[in-house]
Amino acid sequence: MMKTKKIISVLLAVLMLISVVPFGASAEESAYVPAYDTETPVVLVHGIGQNDTYVLDDNGNRQYAEDGSYLNGWPLEVDIKTALIDILPTLLGSIFLRRDLGLAKVMNKGAKDLLFAVQKDNEGNYKNKVEVPCFRGSMAEMTSEMKDFCYSRIPVQLAGQIIGEDKVFYFGYDSLGDVEANARSLHEYIRNVVMPKTGATKVNICPISMGGSVAVEYLQMFKEDYDIIKNIVYVVPAIDGSDIVGGLLTGKLSIEDNDALYFDLIEILMGENYTSYLINMLLRLLPKKILKTALYALADGAVDALVRTTTQLWALCPTEYYPEAREKWLTDDNYKAIREKVDYFMEARADFEKNQNELISKGASIYDIVCYDLPIFPLAPEYKTSNSDGIIQCTSTSMGATFADLGTTLGDGYKAVGTYCNNPAHNHLSPDGMVDPTTGLLPCTTWYFKGQSHEQLQYNDVCLSLATMLMIDDNMVDVYSNPEAYPQYNGERSIRNVDRMIEDYKKADKSKLGADKCAAIEDAIAAVEAVKAETIINEAKWGAVESNLESTMIAAGLREAPKAAPLEDAFTNLTKQMNKMLNNVMK
Repeated sequence: MMKTKKIISVLLAVLMLISVVPFGASAEESAYVPAYDTETPVVLVHGIGQNDTYVLDDNGNRQYAEDGSYLNGWPLEVDIKTALIDILPTLLGSIFLRRDLGLAKVMNKGAKDLLFAVQKDNEGNYKNKVEVPCFRGSMAEMTSEMKDFCYSRIPVQLAGQIIGEDKVFYFGYDSLGDVEANARSLHEYIRNVVMPKTGATKVNICPISMGGSVAVEYLQMFKEDYDIIKNIVYVVPAIDGSDIVGGLLTGKLSIEDNDALYFDLIEILMGENYTSYLINMLLRLLPKKILKTALYALADGAVDALVRTTTQLWALCPTEYYPEAREKWLTDDNYKAIREKVDYFMEARADFEKNQNELISKGASIYDIVCYDLPIFPLAPEYKTSNSDGIIQCTSTSMGATFADLGTTLGDGYKAVGTYCNNPAHNHLSPDGMVDPTTGLLPCTTWYFKGQSHEQLQYNDVCLSLATMLMIDDNMVDVYSNPEAYPQYNGERSIRNVDRMIEDYKKADKSKLGADKCAAIEDAIAAVEAVKAETIINEAKWGAVESNLESTMIAAGLREAPKAAPLEDAFTNLTKQMNKMLNNVMK
């Protein structure tokens, strides 16, 4: 049986080698040969929102929401209808009378009411009973439903195909819980679940987004685990938190800026449509001081109800914001237990570089994947200039690399600082002149994806295949190992739409489509798959094959054509331009 498994593993390795060769190049033309480690298990440490939290009743059973679904603590259970009923009368009255009718108080209370399911006491214990699933087994042991859930959050099927799903583990933790408890659970999960089940003496760990902060705490608390870590592959990790959280905790928000207050914030929340622009114009009828006071009250209500007593969210507070945030929210001795845990986390972050170096000295390899060249969510104070992946500023995910402000470069005469790499044979500067990786902790083992958003990263198959190779391919040691397939700088794409279309075609009744339509769709799919096999992303080429497949699906009746709405589009454009004009006039 073991011999059969080894033969299958070798065959799969050969097949995967063929699949990662860039399109248009033959295996003979590529000098790179991977060395797959099929013995060391992979532990995925997910990001925020990639696990559920269920609210329980007094008997320990999951509660149900009004629509019949489970009542969730995460994703946040938000009763928008009730909130609007509570807030709208005061909001509209204040707008009509142009004076404050207690709007700030209502907004503050509304935030707390919306977050009822996840509120905690002063020591960080949930007021409601909750359940956080963490499957104590590999992907191979999961039900198909549970496996689909995990792969939908982190699509690393490639890892399972190469090393076997019995060696791929999805560590579930509470995104709104205690960072110390989460780190302890990760240690226990590796020691008491992963290693006994696999018989492995080493593990590969892949912390993603918020998972990066869990790793910061874990590596400080459990240095005895350094000997069992083979690779750590960070993917857009929140090593130094997010400026969004820092702004919320300190009250330094973008709403001081007119563009954010009356344009960008509502637009990104509601989309580019006339409703969002009409709301922006309506808000101008409310005196700015009242509006800003109400929004700050809303933010403070959310922090008081949730963030203040949630150490895992405090772990997303950037270092530079922490002294002020601590002074504002944690000095009261009623929050001593929270304060001590967050102080410990901040010490762990201060020791992060030392811990990484010690880990490397023990024989571990450490890698990082960063996305850049997008504006951060327009709540952060520096949202117009901060180079980010949309959620986390790049200096955090890159462990200190230098980035130009959005829309600029580092300058024609800029020379790499060379803090962590001054090898004259290495040119780490980005081709677009925006990034100097040499001030980041890992310049030779950090890869960058330009224009790729944090939230859509799970649909960038190249990024995920790179992360997989870094975990399981012993020949992928740095950015110079296989640049023909995985250069240090790459682009953005999402395979979500094409995957859905291909799945729709598979389920379609081919007999009703006819041979010609089937042939056209299959040709379009073949073109998609050919470009998909290219690991150096060409956005224009990808857009063309995606558009072609969509047009072919529409022609076959398997997808509806976008409905033209000229009047709605015209009205949206009109209200958008009016709003911009008001912004310029009223600055």
